[in-house]
Amino acid sequence: MRIVLFDREEMLKIGGISVYTQRLYKYLTAAGHQVYIFRFSNKRVKEPHVYCIPYYLAESRSFIFLPTESSLSLLKKYLIELRPDIVYTPIGLSPLDFFLPSTCRELKIPLAGVWHFDFNKSSGTYQVLAKSVFLAYVSFCKQLDLLHVFSNKLANFYSNRGVERNKMLILPNGINPDIYKQKKISDFAVKYKIKTGILFLGRLTLPKNPELLIRSFLSLNPPQDIKLVIVGCGDLDEELREQYKDKRIIFTGLIKDETEKIDIMNACQIFVLPSMFEGASLALLEAMSCQMACIVSDAGGNTEALDKAGIILPVSHLRHELPVALKICLDNPILVNHLGREARHRILKYYSQEAQFHKLTTAIHKTISRFNAKKVYRTKPADFSQSFLNKMDYVFQKIKQLGAYLTE
Repeated sequence: MRIVLFDREEMLKIGGISVYTQRLYKYLTAAGHQVYIFRFSNKRVKEPHVYCIPYYLAESRSFIFLPTESSLSLLKKYLIELRPDIVYTPIGLSPLDFFLPSTCRELKIPLAGVWHFDFNKSSGTYQVLAKSVFLAYVSFCKQLDLLHVFSNKLANFYSNRGVERNKMLILPNGINPDIYKQKKISDFAVKYKIKTGILFLGRLTLPKNPELLIRSFLSLNPPQDIKLVIVGCGDLDEELREQYKDKRIIFTGLIKDETEKIDIMNACQIFVLPSMFEGASLALLEAMSCQMACIVSDAGGNTEALDKAGIILPVSHLRHELPVALKICLDNPILVNHLGREARHRILKYYSQEAQFHKLTTAIHKTISRFNAKKVYRTKPADFSQSFLNKMDYVFQKIKQLGAYLTE
């Protein structure tokens, strides 16, 4: 197959969407498919199969790209040149979303979209903003030839609003258990003299709740050989480092090297994700695969991923229950080992990256076949009316509000 994936430039490669795209690219390429990357970037790159789409600015908090006037024509030019069998794009990346269906129909190319957002179990500002974005994209999702979502919740949401169920793929993230696995020796553990390690892995932003974890950890007054390891960067990085200068807390910053990250994970036995919201956390799957006991909030897809193989706390009760959960784990190494084994078992059974990407590839094959069998593409020109432009502006204002809420 000839497949187009959308990506963003290196400086904004933060979070699960880019990691997911990179891993999918490697999988498809290794399987013999021709994969092309359409990357939002103002820099020229020498990488093969990478085509750059210029933009005016990137909204760093919500990762939205505002394209230039030439972006759509350039995108169309690339598609005419490459003639891919399908386009697969993250939804909500830029206003170009709204022009992709008509452009792809005109060129007789099927279009698949994937949502990396998901609903929170709890109510609140994030839930309201997220739902408004999902609602604004109903008409867009109806035009897709394949809608990929990570949970039944989001599938039911769109199915109830007229998106055809047979055009939906419900498939969560996956992880490579041959790479992410428990090892007996960790150089990081030896360097920092870690007997027991508690790991936070993610962006240091308010919704991820790293400060709550730090306070919960310190409230237990653990001995010096029990360490809290904070891996990641973000708006709170400098503030947290300055406020919590404690030898039991280790800030590593962003770790790009995968081998180094896995070594750090193997220095720890307990993983904590106290987020106020989540999508489908790759960090959680990585920790589960490394056989760590996981303590998570019930935000996003955490409950579905972990199930009974860890400790799940309601977002509304985190402040009171997180210190208790940490103490239980620190006082019961047998429980920690048991939860780690159960978490690893769930990864092997349900979340193998090889199996998930194989299912995705199969769904893409079927989508292409179904699209070609119709031979009726119902080409519809892009609507540039004022009402359409107003709607587009409304959608992306909502996404920007959502991004602002996530980091305010």
